[in-house]
Amino acid sequence: METLADSNNPLKKHIHEFKTQGFTVFPKTFDETWMQRARAIFEETVNRIPYEGETPPTNLINLIEHAPSHTLQAITVPKILDFAEAIIGPYVQLESITYRRIPSITKTKAAKQSKGGYHRDMFAFFPDDGVYHRPLLFNAIVYLQDLTDETGPLRVIPGSHMQALSIPRESTTAYPEEKVIYLKSGDVVMFHCSMLHAGSPNTSSKPRYIYIITYNHSWLKYRGNYNGPNAQAIIEFARKEKNRRLLRLLGEDDLLFSRANSGYQLPDEQMWERWIDEDRQYMKT
Repeated sequence: METLADSNNPLKKHIHEFKTQGFTVFPKTFDETWMQRARAIFEETVNRIPYEGETPPTNLINLIEHAPSHTLQAITVPKILDFAEAIIGPYVQLESITYRRIPSITKTKAAKQSKGGYHRDMFAFFPDDGVYHRPLLFNAIVYLQDLTDETGPLRVIPGSHMQALSIPRESTTAYPEEKVIYLKSGDVVMFHCSMLHAGSPNTSSKPRYIYIITYNHSWLKYRGNYNGPNAQAIIEFARKEKNRRLLRLLGEDDLLFSRANSGYQLPDEQMWERWIDEDRQYMKT
């Protein structure tokens, strides 16, 4: 079994980046075939589901029911789940999926928008200077197009998950420590819920598609709905396959209380590796 102590473990770089700067990027995680299908799913779904008013929704949720196979591919990327378990242990739960289609606006309108918009995410906390805390929630965000100055790059404040820092949302100037990230189509960026971040206006004349996979701890509540027939079919499949990782993602963790009450006589990461190996061996039996 590969452990986090292995010098050739490719996750070590991502873990270090996440802990020190608050985010890390997994390049080219999704291919163009998956992304083309994702764009089609958005259009098909908004044309099928009822909505109020004349304007179609810009956000989709409950993707497992709308497109189960495609969504299952998105939420079970091995290197993403390996990373997530290295950050919080084998307690990784799918909190929700939010799929957004952000319309383009004119450059004149964009120029009038603030340079702020910085925020921390749900389940975050105001940090202590220089102290790293494990996130209660973190996002894996897929952009379905290259981020340029026109499509609107991601803006982050590296290290702000460990800084007692406030930036007014209505700020009219860019923060000096701001880093602008021009992600490529198919890249995945994962960031700590307490890292300050913001989007940018889309002036490209085309919609900007963002696929947000949100993870949290399996003892916390979640917004996703896993009671539908497609989600239940996946859960039943996971039971037959003895796939504890997939069951945890969809809200079932039979070992939660025994592991959470383990006595804590070993470093957490050492216990996590033992439990992760147990889960892998259980699937093979």
